[in-house]
Amino acid sequence: GKETIRSGEKKNLTLPVTEKTHLPLTVICGKRPGKTALISAGVHGAEYLGIQAVLELSRELEPEDVSGTILFLLDANWEATVRFARWVVPEDGQNLNRAFPGDPHGSLSKKIAHVMAEELQKKADFYLDIHCGDIHEQVMPFVYYAGVAKDEVVEEARQMAMAADMAVRTRSGATSGANNYAAACQIPSLLLERGGNGIVTRSGVEAYKRDIRNILKFQNVLKGEPVHTVRQREVVSARYIDSTREGLWYPRFGAGECFKKGEILGEVCDIWGKRLECVTAGYDGIILY
Repeated sequence: GKETIRSGEKKNLTLPVTEKTHLPLTVICGKRPGKTALISAGVHGAEYLGIQAVLELSRELEPEDVSGTILFLLDANWEATVRFARWVVPEDGQNLNRAFPGDPHGSLSKKIAHVMAEELQKKADFYLDIHCGDIHEQVMPFVYYAGVAKDEVVEEARQMAMAADMAVRTRSGATSGANNYAAACQIPSLLLERGGNGIVTRSGVEAYKRDIRNILKFQNVLKGEPVHTVRQREVVSARYIDSTREGLWYPRFGAGECFKKGEILGEVCDIWGKRLECVTAGYDGIILY
């Protein structure tokens, strides 16, 4: 926008999207030179754990802690946050994470995506998009690193993912989404997940802040070494399963649980309890969410 933040300053400001919609930012310009980090929350507005972690970290860090600059986008989808709306921007019913690179003349989702891409992502040396289990989801702690980009961008993103204190990392083959669009612009990017059902817990917030601090330490934006409490593994292939029948879903495994090839993952039943569809594992794996 029209704001300038100088070395040693910390400033709260808003970035206009429309007359009624503004993106809330906290910008910390460190006292020492370094990289520019973009950290966003609330792309899905009911993912409250991620939002709270970013809010707290943006308040805890000060310019003397930082080498370079941190751009905190505190909540990309405020109306969804206050309306408890899963996935979408309430004004147009669209998924903001599928709206990139956006359009300044499009619906509100497209406008928000455009401002994020042009005003924030293109200023960043690396990007962390903080999600969590939405109100209909349970997720295990895991991190996607953007995998559709130049080899050196993918490898830097992978190294960033390894710095997170999360049990699983997986390479994303997607091209949509805020983080994947940034990667297509050659910005190493991650999407991080924790928690479930939009619930905020103190342990979840602290774990998320540790993840983010670890990555900032890896990039030398913060001092110190990353702190790990779990051994991380890599998922080599992520499969998304859609039901073919309308009914009630009864899973047999929860987030973070491992399964063997041939085991039943769950079933879809009608209102009378009759099985309509059975989902069977095609390989050994783990439930991400």
